[in-house]
Amino acid sequence: MEHRPDIVSSEVAVLWNAYMQNTMAYCILQHFNSVNEDVDMEDVIQQALENCHFVVNGVKDIFEREKYALPFGFTEGDVNLNAPRVFSDLFALRYIKYTAAAGTAAAANMLELLARKDVRELFTQILVKFTNLYNNATDLLLKKGTFIRSPTIPPMEKAEYLQNESFLSGLLGRHRPLTVVELAHISKNTETNSIGRSLVIGFSQIAQLPEVQKYLQRGSHIAQKHETIFREILIEDGIPLPSTWDSTISSSTEPPFSDKLMMYQTSLLNNTSITAYGASIGGSMRLDLGAAYTRLMAEIAQYAMDGVKLMIDNRWLEQPPQNVDREALRKKEK
Repeated sequence: MEHRPDIVSSEVAVLWNAYMQNTMAYCILQHFNSVNEDVDMEDVIQQALENCHFVVNGVKDIFEREKYALPFGFTEGDVNLNAPRVFSDLFALRYIKYTAAAGTAAAANMLELLARKDVRELFTQILVKFTNLYNNATDLLLKKGTFIRSPTIPPMEKAEYLQNESFLSGLLGRHRPLTVVELAHISKNTETNSIGRSLVIGFSQIAQLPEVQKYLQRGSHIAQKHETIFREILIEDGIPLPSTWDSTISSSTEPPFSDKLMMYQTSLLNNTSITAYGASIGGSMRLDLGAAYTRLMAEIAQYAMDGVKLMIDNRWLEQPPQNVDREALRKKEK
């Protein structure tokens, strides 16, 4: 007999998150597709929609075989395809490139948590599909001249070892020049905050509940502040600033997305920023950079927690599968 092991907790977690994130992204991409006017983008948008559809169906097949309840996720009730555009077509392309990169990284990171062959095969295919989408979106951005490149520096003439601990720099005073690793993290975090800022500005304009609108406005201020801090670090180091392509946001106040969907997307941005800042601390040897990332990460963590509370208050936050509460069972038996 062929032995098929039970699905384990880490595999359930990965599948559950993939279902939630891709049902949400599918709704957003459907709206982008309905308002798109750029013929060059049609294939990329369709590829992005197909990727989300592939992930959702793959998770659904496994959960149904294992008799696991599917999460509610996001449905046609969370998107209004008759609503006018809020974001430009260029922003839609930047969003697709950003989510494709996030999907690629997530699939690669999650593979080490997976043991069962069918789940590994699913995420291996997801990795390939999202990598192809990222490359296609990037090629199109380059073709349009709108790909945001990281700063350039003069070439290094020779390799050498560090001579003393002054390379670490202090929290105050003059700092040594940035390394290419530190520059890479600063560039990535600057772009992530730029995309997040545009997204939550548009979301705050169409949010229905006042508390959601206020929360999203607060998020735009935080993203702008963080983006400014990263740019000031580059200016202080005498590094040319990378180009920015702030996306046009329309004057429409008719929401294409539910408040629930917009809050969930914002929570994903928060989680991405916290993860990226943590990685940036590990990749930054200057003490002042580590201190800055720690401070900014704490601010995002507080903002994220406030968002979770808001989602719970409105019954928008789904409970992930969890272990049996043994204590509750014992009390029930008595």
